[in-house]
Amino acid sequence: MIILGNPQFATGMKLAGIRESYVIRTRSDALDALKKIKPDDFIIVNVSVMNIMQELKEYKNVVSLPDNVEDFSSVDDLKEIIKSAVGIELNV
Repeated sequence: MIILGNPQFATGMKLAGIRESYVIRTRSDALDALKKIKPDDFIIVNVSVMNIMQELKEYKNVVSLPDNVEDFSSVDDLKEIIKSAVGIELNV
């Protein structure tokens, strides 16, 4: 699993144990990170990162999450995104 996100999101994922978490501030950061990603890697990105990285649309294993917690209408939304991405339901 690879994380591409804003500083808060990527840092939080690193603290949660995901080693391949990249902070994306600019398109240049995004393109540098993309060089390290294989086509079959599972990628989680923030919406803001997805907006600057049209190249990610070529990857089949990409899940885009809202930038802010307030953008989820409920915890169930987050559970469904995780379940569709990972294939199992997690307690959130």
